[in-house]
Amino acid sequence: MRFDSAARFAAVALMWGSSYFWIKIVFGGLNSAQFSFFRILVGAVAMLGILALGRERLPRGAGVWARLVLIAFLANALPVLLVELVDDAVGADADMVSVFNASVPLCVVLLCLAARRADRVPARVAAGLVVGFAGVLVLYAPWGAEWLSAGAAVNAAAAVAYGWSMLLMEKLMGAEEGGGKAMTPLVLATTQAVIGVGWAGINMPNGGFDSTPHFSASIIGALLVLGVLNTGLVYMCFAWLIREEGAAKASGVLYAVPVVLTLGMVLLEDYVLGAREIVGMAVIVAGLILTRLPQRTAPAGRTRSADRATPAAKSPAAVR
Repeated sequence: MRFDSAARFAAVALMWGSSYFWIKIVFGGLNSAQFSFFRILVGAVAMLGILALGRERLPRGAGVWARLVLIAFLANALPVLLVELVDDAVGADADMVSVFNASVPLCVVLLCLAARRADRVPARVAAGLVVGFAGVLVLYAPWGAEWLSAGAAVNAAAAVAYGWSMLLMEKLMGAEEGGGKAMTPLVLATTQAVIGVGWAGINMPNGGFDSTPHFSASIIGALLVLGVLNTGLVYMCFAWLIREEGAAKASGVLYAVPVVLTLGMVLLEDYVLGAREIVGMAVIVAGLILTRLPQRTAPAGRTRSADRATPAAKSPAAVR
């Protein structure tokens, strides 16, 4: 694995895995609707500033923005809407929700297969994602959860929607001759933050005005971390992984998130690990290693193999 790709993978895993601890700080003065709005607003302002410094511009054209809005809807607005429509979703088992969150990589694989694009998912990557998901099951052991419930259905739909959004991101950042727009990760991340402000603003009447937000130094600091890093720069790193490696391989970083979260609980909350959790994390790491092993170089003259190279290898910026 290249160093720059490994650094982006680590940044995404560490930031998204530690979000829980920053969110706990923010909830000391803001409710969930207020947090969502201020976090995305901070991220949007920061990314617009970085976009200006980088001398890049927001995309033009209604068609491009329609696709960007669809991505934001699938990844952000739809899960919130489903939770609001289904009462049982809020009370769904936490371990079950974590498992569905970690099922997104498998959803990406299944969507690729459904679209008859199995060439996007090398066999080794698919095997690694299956192993990683097995590790998630061991880590959370959600055997007693109510899988045949409205809450489970909502979380499953959200996982599929998020997986679909990743494939749309990959398409937008692809080469124009392949139907993409060659959009840079910086522009994609900025537009998603800007659109997110609109979605969060629409949701503000749903509890956002029920109480007065309180801002302390620690809350402002946590908002800056979650907005500038989590919502902005780290999301850009995630988009970069998708462009370089393809959605399937890049999605494997979502398996690293529960590992970082669990280790963070051990360090910051004196959480005691059990043998099952240790085994689960070890299996997750094994799956991630399998997905990220270097590709074998095809022998010279094998044009059919070259023609079937992954989208990441064909992208203009080829270097999850």
